[in-house]
Amino acid sequence: MGKIIINVDWVPDNFGAAPANEDIACVATGKTLEEVENNIIEALHFHLEGMQKDGEPIPAEYLGEWTPEFHLSTRAQLKYTDNYITRKALARETGIAEQQLSHYATGLRHPKPAMQKRISDGIQAICRRLSFIF
Repeated sequence: MGKIIINVDWVPDNFGAAPANEDIACVATGKTLEEVENNIIEALHFHLEGMQKDGEPIPAEYLGEWTPEFHLSTRAQLKYTDNYITRKALARETGIAEQQLSHYATGLRHPKPAMQKRISDGIQAICRRLSFIF
């Protein structure tokens, strides 16, 4: 079973998702991360059916069984974790100023890969510590 990479970003008021393979022109939105994940899978199946009916070539990774692997942009990660982690806690964990995190969350600034990694690692570190509570 192959994996299909789906990129997820936060666009004003919605999460947006699209396959990393740009040969498949399919997008979906949703108010929640769970909603956009369900919507893009449904949209992909519908789009692939249409391609097949129209006799269009289907990329190899979509033939047979596949599962989605969601990759969230930094902006999507920050928006999603806003429901669970304060920016102050994330700033303390990552050493990145709250204001800078807010700029990344709104799209005013775009973090470089090293900064994206610090943010992702910080979120995961907080989650690991919280997992000890039961």
